[in-house]
Amino acid sequence: MTRQDAVNVLLVLVGSALVKITLDGTDLRYVKPASAPLVLTAGIVIIALAITAMVRAITDPAPHDHPGARWCWLLVLPVLTIFLVAPPALGADTVLRDARATRIAPPSEAFAPLPSGIVPMAVSEFIARSVWDPTHALNTRTVELTGFVVHTAGTDYVARLVITCCAADATPMTVALTGHLAADLANDQWITVTGRLRPGSATAADGYTPTLLVTALHTVDAPADPYEH
Repeated sequence: MTRQDAVNVLLVLVGSALVKITLDGTDLRYVKPASAPLVLTAGIVIIALAITAMVRAITDPAPHDHPGARWCWLLVLPVLTIFLVAPPALGADTVLRDARATRIAPPSEAFAPLPSGIVPMAVSEFIARSVWDPTHALNTRTVELTGFVVHTAGTDYVARLVITCCAADATPMTVALTGHLAADLANDQWITVTGRLRPGSATAADGYTPTLLVTALHTVDAPADPYEH
């Protein structure tokens, strides 16, 4: 097999991997949902280009004497990894490695009024409101947060990762939990937790990490899209 043959086969595998992860939804472990059409299109284009090159090589009568390139096949290994064992989404390890304070920018406009009853809320929105809402609406409201468990320094947290483009730019968002109801759960276990903000708990001293006064907690399955956007 010539070097070009090896490259063409590799391109087919790469393109097929991109198509596979888009169709089965595992692309959401790596990129935001809006990127799915781009990933799928890229995979189809790569496959088409590789097949075109293969057909041209077969139909072109001109002799070719390119040396073989066994090293090219080493590039198949990461592609096979995607086919056989797709890497999981980022989780607690990413949160524990990132010691920076929660980075929540002030909103560009006023927060919308909260609906009545228990309020399902993204972890990033809960943190933003706890830091920047001048009305302190969360102080008297019960919210419901969904995320994965993180344990560190004797404290339990519910966490989510926010991505702008892909997993490479993931930003950890954490909320401390009272009551130790998550103490026996493993890191990365997904939970839905209900409670109220402890007023004034998100400060520069604790990295703007608010505390939730927990009233209920139960385990849940990981969502199809594990990130917030």
